[in-house]
Amino acid sequence: MKRSITIAVAAAAAFALAGCGTGIYSQTAQKVPSVPGVNATAPRSAGGTVSVRNATLAYPGVKGYQSGSDAKLQVWLFNDSPEPVTVTFRTESGTVTTASPVTIPADGYVNPDVTIKLSRDVPNVESVPVTVEFSGARPIQLQVPIDQPTAPAPAHTLEFEPGAGAEH
Repeated sequence: MKRSITIAVAAAAAFALAGCGTGIYSQTAQKVPSVPGVNATAPRSAGGTVSVRNATLAYPGVKGYQSGSDAKLQVWLFNDSPEPVTVTFRTESGTVTTASPVTIPADGYVNPDVTIKLSRDVPNVESVPVTVEFSGARPIQLQVPIDQPTAPAPAHTLEFEPGAGAEH
């Protein structure tokens, strides 16, 4: 009898402690997504929603973007509504060009080819304001960051003069 009570108490304690990682105060509740881009959703007047997912500027290298350079906008656009949606892009930081008019099919998505010719220097620690305008929805204003590098920066080699520091 004593042994079955001990097992029951141990099982209840294990079950109670297993729930400590759940709920709004768990460690994962404050986890930052590993995808670096900006996400936003807006309702459409005709029903459904339109969304921007993982919007970033392509990583240009360690020095960032120089004024006058082209920045590729990496973005996925989603249309969760029953009709096609047209999309335009605007920015105060430069001129936006697209390879063709951007249209998202009903209940579909696109990964458009969008380029921004920047009118100012943009270091890697800054973002670029971009407005995405979907037909039938309010404009979505974003602060688009520069994407993370896919490889480490090149290593620098240090050269020393022969005998330098020998007196120390």
